[in-house]
Amino acid sequence: MRKLMLFSAVIMSSYGAMVIAQSNVQQCYVDSSGDFLPYQVTQQETEVDIKADNVQLVEDGTSIFTGNVEVNRGGQQLNAGRATYNQISGNITAQDNVRIRDSDVMFKAQQAEWSLSNDEGTLLDAEYRIREMHARGTASLIHRQGRIRTDLSNATYTTCPEGDNAWQLKAAKVKLDHEHAVGSARNVVVRVGNVPVFYTPYISFPLNDERKSGFLTPSVGNSDETGFDVSTPYYWNISPDKDVTLTPRYMSERGLMLNGEFRYLYERGDGKINAAFLASDNLRKNGDDINPHHNEDRQHFSWQHTSAFLSGWRTNVDYNYVSDDEYLEDFGSNLSLASTTHLNRKVDVTYNGDNWDFIGRLQGYQTLTEVNKPYQRLPQLRLRGSLPDQAMGLTYALTTEYVDFDHDDLVAGHRIDFEPSMSLPLESSAGFITPRIALRHTRYDLNDNVTAAADSSPTRTLPIASIDSGLFFERELTFGNNGYIHTLEPRAFYLYIPHRDQTDIPVFDSSLRTFNFGQLFAYDRFSGSDRIGDANQLSVALTSRLIDQQTGRESLRVSLGKIQHFRDRRVALPGESIQTRSDSDMVAEVAASIAKEWTLRGEVQWDPHGDTSNMSAIQLRYRSDSGRLLNISHRYRRENVNEQTGLEQIDISARVPINDQWSVVGRWYRSIQDGQTLEGLAGVEYDNCCWAARVVARNYINDVTDNDRNFAIFFQIELKGLGNFGQKTEDLLERSILGYGS
Repeated sequence: MRKLMLFSAVIMSSYGAMVIAQSNVQQCYVDSSGDFLPYQVTQQETEVDIKADNVQLVEDGTSIFTGNVEVNRGGQQLNAGRATYNQISGNITAQDNVRIRDSDVMFKAQQAEWSLSNDEGTLLDAEYRIREMHARGTASLIHRQGRIRTDLSNATYTTCPEGDNAWQLKAAKVKLDHEHAVGSARNVVVRVGNVPVFYTPYISFPLNDERKSGFLTPSVGNSDETGFDVSTPYYWNISPDKDVTLTPRYMSERGLMLNGEFRYLYERGDGKINAAFLASDNLRKNGDDINPHHNEDRQHFSWQHTSAFLSGWRTNVDYNYVSDDEYLEDFGSNLSLASTTHLNRKVDVTYNGDNWDFIGRLQGYQTLTEVNKPYQRLPQLRLRGSLPDQAMGLTYALTTEYVDFDHDDLVAGHRIDFEPSMSLPLESSAGFITPRIALRHTRYDLNDNVTAAADSSPTRTLPIASIDSGLFFERELTFGNNGYIHTLEPRAFYLYIPHRDQTDIPVFDSSLRTFNFGQLFAYDRFSGSDRIGDANQLSVALTSRLIDQQTGRESLRVSLGKIQHFRDRRVALPGESIQTRSDSDMVAEVAASIAKEWTLRGEVQWDPHGDTSNMSAIQLRYRSDSGRLLNISHRYRRENVNEQTGLEQIDISARVPINDQWSVVGRWYRSIQDGQTLEGLAGVEYDNCCWAARVVARNYINDVTDNDRNFAIFFQIELKGLGNFGQKTEDLLERSILGYGS
């Protein structure tokens, strides 16, 4: 009997599962404490217990109960004004305000016929409630055919509270196959208010939490890049560990594109394949520009795969392909994606142990621009290890790497890099000091595009010596009623690397690192292994913290530091000049929790001699428990700082609840240096316990060098417990507004 009582919960929750997985949203609160029985750990079949004001015994074991009839059996209860019970057959016929309930679901009907022994029966003009889903609905007839099948007629479903039919689903016929956990419905209509907004003559859905093949909710939108844009995904559940989503996408300006996603999962890994194909791009002009790919086929393909083996070994595959250089700009949805210049293609085999780690890599790229085409690594082998707490407290370490660099136009060849090191960490609660020495040897074997005058086998061997040290001072402070620990943490780091002429060594993967606070304590100012910067320098820094004594939370951290150079830095990348300044820029970091809702983070780099700011990044963030968000950030970099182009940008985003249901969202992301808005976004949200709606307008660019702008409007309505209709906006808002949705 319990399975029969739960059928409605299964079918109605399945309506939501057939469309889209429901997000964690607020649900309508209904005081239904009197509608459901208390939860029971076990619900074993027990004898039937019947109570009533009056009872009449008739022949053949039949009893008639009237007045406050209550039938209890195995965690289930039937209430009615009148009931007839046959003890021999186990059949009950009930009339007059019939209520059947357990801990999960409750039915009300004017008449019910039930067989307790066979778990079969019929309800007429039934209402139901589902405890977990906060859902309710009606059915003119519910008929259970044993444990195999259940039929419903004129069934409705909604998660809105009593008296509020903001949305409602109605199906003429519903059939549930309990053996195969599959249901189907015919003539399904979704109404918002009294207006029908969606119809389908037939749907099928799972009766459990397993995925099932079928159409997902269509997505509809409009933008300047694509025109009217509609996607209708179809989900194919191949097996419990494999599935495919096929999405035909019609764009009025470009044509029909077919997207596909294949996912797979096995015991020690998983993977995903994405592909899309657009036959003959119909767009002639993109804004004021002629579309160079008019009438061309356009496609993309990507494959991501990971595997984990025993004893710390893993593999990773990342392969990406697009048919043309403008594909991401035309079909991408954000500036970072559209600005991609190289698509990664690599295969990694890695090992991570207690003291050693290894990576073997094959890496190439699809280059979307001819500027700074990177080298391919075919292959790269790197081994790193560390043996701490050896004799006399010494720590031994080793880093070794072999790379075969390949390039069509530039000098190419092999590189071997070998660096053993030894350090002596000395630590206490008051401070630390760590002297370290290392020897770094690099050898090249150049075999392609080498000029006749160049050395085809250059080598370089350099000793590296450093001493890292720091002290910790702390005291207790009291502000108001709060106790804090105030710390002062001075740190000094000396680094010595002699100069070696490296102009005969090609540059495969080296670049000058961005100067920041962490770079004060780095062993090399260059990334990669093609340049080792000469150094005779002392880095000094001071960090101060305020730590809450009760929670251990860091309320404030301020750090300030610089590097003092004792000689010129003569090692440089091609085209760069010798650095002659005797000191570095000052660099400062601040992280503060101003109050429970407010946080501030910032980093500033400036030249103390010219009183000039070279780089800065400041972010002020407000986030309240009510969902109110405000993010203000400013980023600045002066031209040619660390050989990088300059920028100045301001980014303001917010979500402002007007009341419990209405809120507005927005973002203004502008490049002050270029004098243009990179993204402008504004929207309105309505959200209550049973439905939500969002309208978002977005004006943006996909390329900072292109004056053409894109305008798109996104509309989405979410019927909670059923699914989403329209263009999905959550991912867009989560990318644009920091903290949205989290």
